[in-house]
Amino acid sequence: MLRRLALQVLFCVSGATAGILTDNLGTAKRVTLETPAIEDKPVWDEYGLDGVETGRYESAAGKSFTTTAWRLKDPTGSQAAFRWLRPAGAQAGNKDALYYSPRFAVTTGSTTLMTFGNYLLRFEGGAPAHDELKILLFQLPKVDQSSLPPVIDYVPGNLVPGTDRFIAGPASLEKFFPKLTPAAVGFHFGAEGVVGRYRTGSSETEMAVFYYPTNQMARDRYPEFQKLSGALVKRSGPILALVNSPQNANDAERLLALINYRAQVTTSARPTTIIQDTGSMLIAIFQLIGVLLSLTIAAGVMVFIMRRLRRAATGGKEEDPMTMLHLEDRH
Repeated sequence: MLRRLALQVLFCVSGATAGILTDNLGTAKRVTLETPAIEDKPVWDEYGLDGVETGRYESAAGKSFTTTAWRLKDPTGSQAAFRWLRPAGAQAGNKDALYYSPRFAVTTGSTTLMTFGNYLLRFEGGAPAHDELKILLFQLPKVDQSSLPPVIDYVPGNLVPGTDRFIAGPASLEKFFPKLTPAAVGFHFGAEGVVGRYRTGSSETEMAVFYYPTNQMARDRYPEFQKLSGALVKRSGPILALVNSPQNANDAERLLALINYRAQVTTSARPTTIIQDTGSMLIAIFQLIGVLLSLTIAAGVMVFIMRRLRRAATGGKEEDPMTMLHLEDRH
């Protein structure tokens, strides 16, 4: 009997911790909970979907909103899903959403979409208050705050909002940029990409940007990209950028010119003092010399005083100018 009861308690605890959305958000209580259906499952699998829940919260004052939380394997997956599900015409999110997700938070009407680590969150029918949002975010299980994919740092600033999609593998490539084949991209190299439309002059131009772990891998894929008929391709370090059949070749060239790899050097420690110019450096060198001379003079004075004191203690007897071994005394 006790064993059965213990198993039931363990099952209840494990079931409670397996969920995503918490029951209480301060004054707001969760009144419904369901698991929504997943469409385009191959794409979600590439993004690393690990679970999804939808719940409606109500407060004593009658305020209510619906929250859907997608848990991905890492922040790469959550930002990819954010680009995919971003509503058309969405604007920058409210200050609470932007506080926790400065790069990936938008609002349209009564809907807010934002990321938090490896989570993608959508609030419909209104947004939670600041304290409610804080409780929700910090009670999410298995939060991953690892770094974002490097390719997103090379997306030009003239991107048309809402047109960008993240390419993580063959399924997302087929859905968002079928002009290239998985064999041409070479996902086995670890390639990731962003495809989107960019404002170029009076028109818009579609461009795909792929990032490879090494320069050699990108160099290996470069001829495969060039096989695409009518495509303009540029390689910059480990980055390959492709514009397919542009309406205006000049606009396409200007867009490709914005793709430039910037090597980053990471040091283990940051220097505490930064020399701003040559004059400051010379002043610092002379200051160091002055300190060393002062220490040398002080050490010489101390040695002189100690020798005088020892001489006075021995009645004025001169000390040996050097240490004598007196080897002849052994015969």
